[in-house]
Amino acid sequence: VLNRQGFAGELRTALEHLARFRRPLNLMLIDMDNFKQINDRLGHLVGDQSLKLVVGVAREHLDSDDLVGRFGGDEFMIACADQPLEVTAALAEAIRAGVVKAAALHDPVLPGLSLSIGIAQANEQFGYRSETLFHRADTALYAAKNGGRNRVVVSDESLPPPPLLEAATRHLA
Repeated sequence: VLNRQGFAGELRTALEHLARFRRPLNLMLIDMDNFKQINDRLGHLVGDQSLKLVVGVAREHLDSDDLVGRFGGDEFMIACADQPLEVTAALAEAIRAGVVKAAALHDPVLPGLSLSIGIAQANEQFGYRSETLFHRADTALYAAKNGGRNRVVVSDESLPPPPLLEAATRHLA
């Protein structure tokens, strides 16, 4: 899994390439629900296992061309190039459901572990700037968490923005 800076660099390169051909790139921002409670109740070693579980489930569903990075803490990013938004939304849903299932089968069980996922697309309409794409995906993630967690939300213009203080401190690179 790439670190935040490595992911940001690879994402910018992919966006520059896809912009030349007017092809889309979809960005998923993933937040692990109830990660703090797992760490607090079961300990940091089990918290580390839950991080590995999420990455493992994601990798089972991804193509080798997809970028995977850790934003920090309990958040991850996945970039899928040149595919329809609906395909990425279905992929995100499969990853979300896979994590819920794997958490229930894990020893020890990881109670409440699920994912909130926000998705946005870079394309001709919205442009190919990485920070704009990140902000739109972050807005969708905020809507997923605010809507009850354990869900996938695709960015659209009707979503309310994150609180100003939170939005001002979150940047891709």
